Amino acid sequence: METTPYDILRREVNTSIWLETSPDLLAAKSRIKKIAAFWPGKYEVIDRQSQRIVAAIAIPSRLRTPIEYLRERTGKYFWISYAWLFAPAPAIAGMAAYTRLQKYVRDGYRASYKWLIAPMARIH
Repeated sequence: METTPYDILRREVNTSIWLETSPDLLAAKSRIKKIAAFWPGKYEVIDRQSQRIVAAIAIPSRLRTPIEYLRERTGKYFWISYAWLFAPAPAIAGMAAYTRLQKYVRDGYRASYKWLIAPMARIH
């Protein structure tokens, strides 16, 4: 008698991702528990012959911070550190070496901030 292989899938909002194939159901169930412990999400074991879900597990992600909030907070702290970095230091504020260093760092900050607020590419 031939055993039916089982496919392990990770379910996303509009798609599913095939992860691996398991030879038996117990091994597949054990495997999705191990994967979910490492990478939280929704997982299903599909019987390849009948195309039915025979096991499922869903572990919510602990990280629920929206990307826009992260971007906003990062930008805020970025500009706070930028203002602090370029506050005049009384003893060396007029020295040429300090002014050159200040310009170099200011340009680096501007380039980094432009990259930070640039539109993100969609990942399908």
